[in-house]
Amino acid sequence: MLPNHSPLVIAEQFGTLEALHPGRIDLGVGRAPGSDRLTSRALGNNTGQDAFPQQVKELLAYLGPQTADRQVVAYPGVDSNVPV
Repeated sequence: MLPNHSPLVIAEQFGTLEALHPGRIDLGVGRAPGSDRLTSRALGNNTGQDAFPQQVKELLAYLGPQTADRQVVAYPGVDSNVPV
């Protein structure tokens, strides 16, 4: 999902699912864009594979506890700790 969606969007979506179905949601992430390079480019996914580790860290931060230095918060993803 990370090549096609921002970490914030994924955190909000899976945080919502976790709020609706506590303890029944887990999240799998992968590097593949889900299509060929031409389609991936058309979708605007030009971040490349080098961005993947940083995107995973950002996603985990959005799903984790709120910190004082975090300016953008994923609601209801924050503090949901959805298993990744």
